[in-house]
Amino acid sequence: MKTAWIDPVGGLAGDMLVAALIDAGAPEADVLAAVATLGMEGWTARTEKVWRGPFHATRFVVELAGESGATPHDPSHDHEHGHEHVHEHGHGHEHRHPPAHEPSVAHDGTAPPHAPAWRARSRRWADIRTLLEAAPLAERVRSRVIAAFSRLADAEGRVHGMPAEAVTFHEVGAVDSIVDMVAACAALECLGIDTLVVGTIPLGTGHTLGEHGWIPLPAPATLECLRGLAVEGRNIQGETVTPTGAALVGALATSGPIPAMTVLQTGVGAGTWDPASHPNVVRVLIGEGNAGAPSVVAELRAEVDSLHPEAVPPLIEALLRAGALDAYVTPVLMKKGRPALLVTALAPPSHRVAVGEALLRHGSTLGYRWQTLAREVLSRRFERVRTAWGEVNVKLGEREGQVLHAAPEFEECAAIAAQHDLPVSQVIGAALAAWSSARR
Repeated sequence: MKTAWIDPVGGLAGDMLVAALIDAGAPEADVLAAVATLGMEGWTARTEKVWRGPFHATRFVVELAGESGATPHDPSHDHEHGHEHVHEHGHGHEHRHPPAHEPSVAHDGTAPPHAPAWRARSRRWADIRTLLEAAPLAERVRSRVIAAFSRLADAEGRVHGMPAEAVTFHEVGAVDSIVDMVAACAALECLGIDTLVVGTIPLGTGHTLGEHGWIPLPAPATLECLRGLAVEGRNIQGETVTPTGAALVGALATSGPIPAMTVLQTGVGAGTWDPASHPNVVRVLIGEGNAGAPSVVAELRAEVDSLHPEAVPPLIEALLRAGALDAYVTPVLMKKGRPALLVTALAPPSHRVAVGEALLRHGSTLGYRWQTLAREVLSRRFERVRTAWGEVNVKLGEREGQVLHAAPEFEECAAIAAQHDLPVSQVIGAALAAWSSARR
């Protein structure tokens, strides 16, 4: 299992995380190709190398049409750290604010006549979800982006006292912020990241002005997104964590120190803001989990008593597509003697929200319980063996170099058995015999 540890040295924003992952080796062309599948117009993106304190870092720059030569990431324009405004605030948590007579988004959610076209792209969360569901994204990329936007929509809903589905994003609904969110999840997929862990997140202080007046920092929705994660206050005037940065780690990561792993890649991503007080960067460490090291998994459970039996296999498939490591059902007897099914899914903590959403959407439950469990896992690898009818992968479970379990891949054995009209047990036995013979 490949893990990414996020070190928010100077803070955290969506574009900074994208930059760090590209710096660590995610192919920029592949990341941007994933974003392009959404079919949005009027944007381009690139990376550049910059200095932030002692760090020679990568910066991710999104350029939008109609900016008159300035880009949304140009500090001489109106941005500071990132580029997200959120529902109802109309302010830039990360922006140098335009004059009061030039609001970036009007109170009705539309752009003023003099605003560039990209600023008019306020979107309802329901519309963004439809856009993401229709795009031909890799399934894990889609589920992660939806989980992050869901986290932000839930946060905005709590702050403003409305259902998440009714939330309208203003600048977070704009093209550049959607690019950041999708690019971050696409970069994770390019690097094969299964689990994310984030270090203690630094929070600055101060305030910003929005459509409805004075707003303290950290912004309310940002704090809501960071629920369950470790934070600490810093004597920094300004916003160190943006809504998109908070939503991404809030939905996909757990808090903790550097996990036990073999480090494979590192990357440093820069924010636009370049203060003298500290380096405004995010670092990522990517590695493989060490054999025998303890890990954590999220367990989700819900009883269902009104799900048609034929709907059970599609439910299990939906949970697995959303990122569950395993999913199964157990017959139970509920109150009043009603027979029911207990649906259980195990998932990496980074996929907990996406798997929970799949459970709610494809099951008949009104809610679910979840908890984080510690577990120990063997190191796993595959060896390919040759049988009289074809080649088969054998999965090996090892501890300290000793093979404790060997199991041929069942689907491959079943396919060979069907092709040659053989009992599947005969193919499995032949694969094990071939593996044992190769070890002598």
